[in-house]
Amino acid sequence: MPGRVRESAARQEPAPLARVQKLLSAAGVGSRREVERWIREGRLQVNGAVPALGARLAPRDRITLDGRPVRLHAAKSKELRVLLYHRSPGETLDLKAATSRAAEHLGLPRSSGRWLAIQPMPPVDGGLEILTDDGSWAHRVSRGVHALTIDYVLRMRGPLTEELVEEFRAAADCEGEPMSILKADAQFGAGFNHWLSVTVRATRSAQVRHWWAARGIIVSRLMRVRFGPVHLSRELPRGHSRAMSAAERNALINEIDAAKAAREAESRQAADPR
Repeated sequence: MPGRVRESAARQEPAPLARVQKLLSAAGVGSRREVERWIREGRLQVNGAVPALGARLAPRDRITLDGRPVRLHAAKSKELRVLLYHRSPGETLDLKAATSRAAEHLGLPRSSGRWLAIQPMPPVDGGLEILTDDGSWAHRVSRGVHALTIDYVLRMRGPLTEELVEEFRAAADCEGEPMSILKADAQFGAGFNHWLSVTVRATRSAQVRHWWAARGIIVSRLMRVRFGPVHLSRELPRGHSRAMSAAERNALINEIDAAKAAREAESRQAADPR
């Protein structure tokens, strides 16, 4: 009988929650990296003590950030919300300290958590930004971003030639950092202003700028117009956002998963060429 009592009590005892980084990320409190940094800095505490990285939380644990309670109950039933935002070049998209109210000036709806940008563009650049208040979804997409193809449109000033464009297509690195240029098509202007449409993979916009600057070409404007299967349409004005449809979200995840499966298959084939 005592054994049965202990067995029954074990079944009734609530199971531990997820790791602290995963839980706070899913609640939109911050990205997993941010939560880890807060722990290392001693800013995040559980029951009055700084937890170990990867510590699991129990249902009644009290979480505080900078001494203020962190409430997670609202994240349990919230819907996945993902936005497409058309950012103007030079516009600051600083969401690190932005609450739902502080983000209203960007035209973003209120959120129980905090808006996170996936692979955000540098302030000097603009175009398509993907925002979500779901940390787990943001983490999943961010891990697969390097496998996606991205389209940039550049406005350039300087002596651009077809020979330079051809050299850019063949470029494999910029200042020692790998880059992959899949396509580059130029529209030459009558003066010194030209346009260049570029498709890249695992290549940041800053790398593209630096590559051209080293050859005397100034990129006066750079816009991201495609992020994997998601396009920046003309129907979305600058400074406005719209909800990303379920079909667009699924297409994005499917493309990431397909790229991951292809890489794993290549790795297996390389390991066993038979």
